[in-house]
Amino acid sequence: MSTKFISKHELLFFAIFLPALFLVYSNHFHNGFHFDDSHTIESNVFIQNIKNIPKFFTDATTTSSLPLNQAYRPVVTSMNAIDYWLGGKLDPFYFHIHIFLEYMLLCVLIYFMMKKMKPPYPPRGGAGGEPPFGGQGGFAMFATALFAFHTSNAETINYIIARSDEFSTLCIIAAFVIYLYNDGWKKHLALIPYIIGIFTKHSALMFAPILFVYVLLFENTPSSVVLRPPSLFIALKRTWLYFITGIILFIFTKSMFAKTWQPSDVSRYEYLITQPYIFLVYLKTFFLPTGLTADTDIFAFSTLKDFRIWAGIAAIILLLWLAYKFSKKKEHAPISFGILWFFIALIPSSSIIPLAEVMNHHRTFFPYIGLVISVSWGLYLILETFRVSKTWKVYSVYLLCIIPLLANAICTYERNKVWFDEVTLWADVTEKSPNNGRGLMNYGLALAGKGEHQRALSYYEKALKTRYVYHPYLYINIAIEKEELKQNEAAEQNYLLALKYGALYPACYYYYGTWLYRNNRQPEAISNLKKALGLSPGYKPAADYLDLINNYATNILTNAEQATKLHPSPENYLQLSLIYYNAGRYEDCITACNSALSLRKDYAEAYNNICSAYNMLKQWDKAIDACNKAIKLKPDYPLAKGNLNWAKGQKRIKTQ
Repeated sequence: MSTKFISKHELLFFAIFLPALFLVYSNHFHNGFHFDDSHTIESNVFIQNIKNIPKFFTDATTTSSLPLNQAYRPVVTSMNAIDYWLGGKLDPFYFHIHIFLEYMLLCVLIYFMMKKMKPPYPPRGGAGGEPPFGGQGGFAMFATALFAFHTSNAETINYIIARSDEFSTLCIIAAFVIYLYNDGWKKHLALIPYIIGIFTKHSALMFAPILFVYVLLFENTPSSVVLRPPSLFIALKRTWLYFITGIILFIFTKSMFAKTWQPSDVSRYEYLITQPYIFLVYLKTFFLPTGLTADTDIFAFSTLKDFRIWAGIAAIILLLWLAYKFSKKKEHAPISFGILWFFIALIPSSSIIPLAEVMNHHRTFFPYIGLVISVSWGLYLILETFRVSKTWKVYSVYLLCIIPLLANAICTYERNKVWFDEVTLWADVTEKSPNNGRGLMNYGLALAGKGEHQRALSYYEKALKTRYVYHPYLYINIAIEKEELKQNEAAEQNYLLALKYGALYPACYYYYGTWLYRNNRQPEAISNLKKALGLSPGYKPAADYLDLINNYATNILTNAEQATKLHPSPENYLQLSLIYYNAGRYEDCITACNSALSLRKDYAEAYNNICSAYNMLKQWDKAIDACNKAIKLKPDYPLAKGNLNWAKGQKRIKTQ
């Protein structure tokens, strides 16, 4: 690499910075899968075959095993498949390695973007050379390190499926670097990472408006007023291709989303009026990254009377006023640009587009780059303005840079520990978000995994007192614990409640199906498992369980047929009829029963099985006839009486 492109000081910076970044994240590589990783990775059968990658670009149902979450993100799903292939199994280590290598590359590109992103004139107090983003003063280095070590980013780097935020941001920064370091038509090579970013996550669409603002502030002829028609026209002329590309790809990718995709059940109005306060929380978290949680207990506001909304609106107005004020002078342009970057990057998650949660800390990964630009350049201007001596400047730089970097690095290392496993993560959530029903449920689930069933049930009961009371997963987990405590009737009631509230969730049918199978209700079990796969063909647990049932049933059936052939007794024929019945082969069940009756004419159990089979075939008259014969032979036969009543009831409904 030419020394004109990178200096010895920069090489020294990277020699120190990259190992330091690795050290900060050295304790995260064995952290587990969490949250949405369950349906996008763990139970997604499609990522287990790397040959499915072409299918990811044509079928959004491959993105997730949960129909409601089947957005179109083929690049993310492809990376998940690659990491599964590299590990040879579902090992989070390979996912974390891949994501972290991308993170290091992203930070390197951020440095080169910042280095080039400078106003045309040196700020006041400069010595006539390039401003700090051009290399002097090390502020491009400071900005890069501030972003890299920022504790909030741990929420994205540790959360595997949030790689969509990380990689789409990498694509945006790569597009900026290509644009900044090239002239003429070569600038438009930035379209390549831009397009890849859009196929990763829609937040990449914000590259076009951010580039527009950059051109407006940095590439126009010197002027104290940038918001004038000629300036706007020039900026639009240089960026129109990115807007058109973005619009076309947005329409295309949106059309590829699965029809079952449902981003939120929050109203657009309530989501929108909540976002000013969320904006304020994000702003606070940048400067003081405390209270980070994987799942907040902040819910959508229903009225404008909440003072937090107006506090957020005041912060938005103030920040926009600062962006306008700093746009008036070219030397202040990076401050204005960074503020507007922050606003624009938040549009996909904090505007009129409601998402499942009103806020998530991993959503700030891309927007915070803007605040890093503003704060770093503002810090430089302050030091230049109030510089009293060379010694004072040096010590000020050290003090102002090292303290926040060191503090963030230490907090990031500690935050990684929280993401270690389900117990550590959800214990943290219940502490910081005590009103979050999902957090309470997931902590209970983690405790159940350790065998603490009564304690797990207590957390589920706490979750029932929150807004999570209608979520199907809560009832699935309660049902599992009831079954563990030998309360089968209560278990089934909760499985049925899960189905009531989660008719589009394949997990509801899967767990109820497995319970039915364990309780010898094989036909119902198979029916529910097939419904799970009908909703989501990529739902691996249901596919695996059906294979298990089929293999087990095949072996039993083969053994039973051989046993009956060798020893054609009434008992063996009856046993064979039951196996046929459980396999859904009702005609074969009747045939086997008739064979049993040919050997023992007073075999009431055979007539009962014939009745059951005819009930499944909806041949009510034949079922009634068979059950009457069973009861005639065995008057106190409860199973036959139940089957007879069922047949008569169904016949009566049919004739009404």
